Amino acid sequence: MAPGRAPSPALLRGTALPQRISSHRPAPRQGTRSIPQAATHVALRPRTAWRQLPLFEQVPRDFGRLDPAAADLAGPWLAWAKHLAHQLAEARGWGRGIRFAVNRGLAIVLTGYTEGDVIRHSEIFTPLRALDLRVGHVITVLEEMGIFRDDEEPFFERWLTERLDGIAPGIAAEAERWTRVLRDGGPRSLPRQQATVRLYLNRARPALSAWSNRYDHLREVTREDVLAHAKTLHGHHRMDELVALRSLFARAKRSGLIFRNPASRIKVGQIEYSMLQPLAPDQIDRSVATATTPAPASSSLLRRCTQPGSLRSPPSCSTTSTSGTAA
Repeated sequence: MAPGRAPSPALLRGTALPQRISSHRPAPRQGTRSIPQAATHVALRPRTAWRQLPLFEQVPRDFGRLDPAAADLAGPWLAWAKHLAHQLAEARGWGRGIRFAVNRGLAIVLTGYTEGDVIRHSEIFTPLRALDLRVGHVITVLEEMGIFRDDEEPFFERWLTERLDGIAPGIAAEAERWTRVLRDGGPRSLPRQQATVRLYLNRARPALSAWSNRYDHLREVTREDVLAHAKTLHGHHRMDELVALRSLFARAKRSGLIFRNPASRIKVGQIEYSMLQPLAPDQIDRSVATATTPAPASSSLLRRCTQPGSLRSPPSCSTTSTSGTAA
């Protein structure tokens, strides 16, 4: 074929042309049914054209009086909350029971909600906990919506207030500064663990409570007071309280709250463990004789059988030698 001329129809009929790839799916065969695709409905944040600005501060709501059966299940805010809850559940692996509880909780707290309102932790914690719903998961969704305010007092603050109750104000203020430095750390001290902070204050509290009856500040406590209190302690309690008091007074001395450290150079000492001694045979016999129930009698007999040489005397360790029925 000469260049520049169109091919003849006969030549085209004998030439195999490339097939066009079809973009649509083939029709299903007879006897099979196609699986419909689930419609994904995306809920967005509700938009209001106009709303009245509040003249006064928002009045706290009592969700405990709301009947769960009367919750509004068709509100736009609840639809948006459920959409966010579904996304969080897929991302964090919430189970079916958690999802159901979260949806119930959202339906309760979002009933009657209007734009601009704030849902507080103090309003929803008790009602949702009474219904055995997932408070933390519901709060997560509300935080994602941007309508939640955490007004809960931290646990450490409540605990610290309870432990310092009944102590003289001057001593309590100095003990509070010391406790916060233990938790948060300072310029020359590392923060301690929460368990260590609680242990230190709990061990120092008996001495602080006793001194509050006579003194108003730690600077009034003398070395004789610390030694007199240490004489009333034994074992682990003595060691723990002396360590806590030495830490408290050392911190107060560095901060300039006291002039002298009354707990300095007071040796904590070591705990002397007593060695366990075996009971004498007559002591074991008296224990077995005074036992009125099978449990104490069995324990007393077990102690007798574990004595050195008792395995060589079967009559003394037999179950029939105990007063009572054999086990």
